[in-house]
Amino acid sequence: MAFDPHTLRQLIKEHGRTVTLRKRAMTAYSAATGTLTTTNTDYKVKAYFYDYTPDMIDENNILRGDRRVVLSDKLINGNTTPAPDSTDQIIGEGDTVNIVKVDEIKSANNVMCYLLQVRD
Repeated sequence: MAFDPHTLRQLIKEHGRTVTLRKRAMTAYSAATGTLTTTNTDYKVKAYFYDYTPDMIDENNILRGDRRVVLSDKLINGNTTPAPDSTDQIIGEGDTVNIVKVDEIKSANNVMCYLLQVRD
């Protein structure tokens, strides 16, 4: 499903819901326990979820149950959304999904929104 940046932003505006973008960062390694400490930073942002069409599911890159998320370039407070990556999560309405892939949707050099592939 192909969209232009303005259509994607309109989907967020009209049908989006407030979710949490959880940025996860590995901050410290404990040699004693052999574990990494993760620090989470949460951001409130609007997002629009939709399903892949059956013909897009190849069971290699896109698995059954994967979804797409259009994520706003602006946080609820008006600040710029930090760029998501594949270590981050989207949390909303009792559902937590992991980000698998991130595409920046741009107009000229400006990020208009992010198109994410997410997985339970």
